[in-house]
Amino acid sequence: MSEYEQKIDKIIRDQSLYQCLECGKCSASCPRQLAGKEYSPRLLAHKIIAEREDEAFIENSIWECLTCGQCGERCPSGVDFSHLILEMRTLLAGTKGLKGYRSHDGALHSWMRLMTSPNLQQERLGWIDTRVRVAAYGKLAFFTGCAPYFDVFFSGIRVDTLSIVRDSVRLLNFMGIVPALLANERCCGHDLLWTGDRENFETLCRLNYHEFKAAGVEEVVVSCPECFYMLSEYMPQVVPEFDIKVTLLIELLEREMKKGGMAFRPLKRKVTFQDPCRLGRICGRYDTPRSLLSLIPEMGFREMENSGRSAVCCGNSGFINCDAYSKRIQVQRLHEAKATAADLLVTACPKCMIHLTCTMRDPIKHGSLAMEIRDLASVLADQIEWAAK
Repeated sequence: MSEYEQKIDKIIRDQSLYQCLECGKCSASCPRQLAGKEYSPRLLAHKIIAEREDEAFIENSIWECLTCGQCGERCPSGVDFSHLILEMRTLLAGTKGLKGYRSHDGALHSWMRLMTSPNLQQERLGWIDTRVRVAAYGKLAFFTGCAPYFDVFFSGIRVDTLSIVRDSVRLLNFMGIVPALLANERCCGHDLLWTGDRENFETLCRLNYHEFKAAGVEEVVVSCPECFYMLSEYMPQVVPEFDIKVTLLIELLEREMKKGGMAFRPLKRKVTFQDPCRLGRICGRYDTPRSLLSLIPEMGFREMENSGRSAVCCGNSGFINCDAYSKRIQVQRLHEAKATAADLLVTACPKCMIHLTCTMRDPIKHGSLAMEIRDLASVLADQIEWAAK
């Protein structure tokens, strides 16, 4: 047996694929298949185990997955299909140079690889103004992620992901925290990892750790669920000496709210919530966003037909799958949001905001899907009673 075959066998064992019952619940719940794509997690699992000679099918199907975790949620045998996909992509990228289809001609992945340069000097803090108080170093840092770059790249759809960063820092300021913002922080590497580029992902981890330590950082607060997932789960795997606490902003807020002394102004709007896959199914944070929204007086909260563990993803992950099927997923999701009669769609992930905003701007739909979309941090920052502090 070749080394390549041995690696596949290890992936199968590590992700419990031999426990697959071929019941088809994964395929029946897969957003790609439900959108009309000829894609089946069950069939892919069968091919990897029993028909490995069908390399063309396997190598193509590996890149079709959204890694949204819905199949793992439904699997009665506990097969971790998303991580099977992750490991297979890493193997195929490392041994065969396969990288799959990447949205926007791979431009976003290119800038992430550019950030692996040790001597890179960035201009990522130009958005800082008098509305926020920040430091250059300190024990607690806020991780800004790729928001400064997203706003430039996606300026054509008028998405404002930098507002998430600014409002997150405002919330920290409200709690009496002046976070350090690092001028040469790098991307968390999520999209490189999930497209199989483990080498460059690990380089970003080490460079970020070096930046944290050089600035005296002992705790990093993040608002983006992808950044939280990478920094809390994967960076310690890459950097054995990792000794930095990673905190999700909404959980920090929830803890502070329970202490009392915070209040919110009424918001007379009807709101629904889009569960980000990395926040919900991957990291298990379903209740916290809803708990925080429930603190806002006079706000009418309405769940979509598919919410929480059944929530449908925004149709893309890692900027890989951006095609007609992804658009169908996004259109259907926006139809669900509109069906609640909500006039404000709240999410907690910059990429959900980007992908759903893009679909709202579709000229073919003539504005029929349009509704205001905001990040949870921005809603909370606007409604919090600043005079109370």
